[in-house]
Amino acid sequence: MTHPDKRPASARTRDKEVSMAALCDAGEALFAKHGFAGTTLDMLVKQSGVNRAMVSYYFGSKTGLYDAVIEKLVQAAVDHVGDQVDGTDNLESRFRNYVHALCDAFCSRPTLPAILLREYMGGKNQERAGPFAQIFQFFRRTEALYTEGLRAGQFRPLDPHQLHLSLVGPLIFFSVTQQFRANTFAKFAADVINPAATAFADHHATMLWKGLTVN
Repeated sequence: MTHPDKRPASARTRDKEVSMAALCDAGEALFAKHGFAGTTLDMLVKQSGVNRAMVSYYFGSKTGLYDAVIEKLVQAAVDHVGDQVDGTDNLESRFRNYVHALCDAFCSRPTLPAILLREYMGGKNQERAGPFAQIFQFFRRTEALYTEGLRAGQFRPLDPHQLHLSLVGPLIFFSVTQQFRANTFAKFAADVINPAATAFADHHATMLWKGLTVN
């Protein structure tokens, strides 16, 4: 059967990639600002400049677009963490690099923690298998590092899930309050140092490392 679009396949592929990227970018911005429920198809169409029918054509539904956005954001963060962590055999260096890489991933792309927090507070999207599996990759990385340190006799026994919550929670809070702190501290709390992301990650890594290691 002849394809109704007479253009070369390469042109159709390029248009598809451009349209999908525009919808993902729009979804990322809008889901972070308004949440899944607060983002309408009309808003996605207006922000992306893509025909409304393309949401269903490329992603199946708004939920499908949401899943694609989460996969894109999480995979970028996971890849960044892997690049920073997997280059050394020293456990302390890898642990510190892990904390720094997560902090950098969240702070450089604050839409990811913003989207997740909105759904945790008022939605159900993270309670589905696909999005859960994406996010759970972060816990598995924490668990693997902890298990390695425990087996080497460097870490004391504890619950790896509680460790993960203690590690990730402050980083997410730090990232989502960046703009607030930048807008307010200089005006209302000039005597308080507003740390840069690198300084906070270093402080956080040191606190966690001291709590983890066997004295």
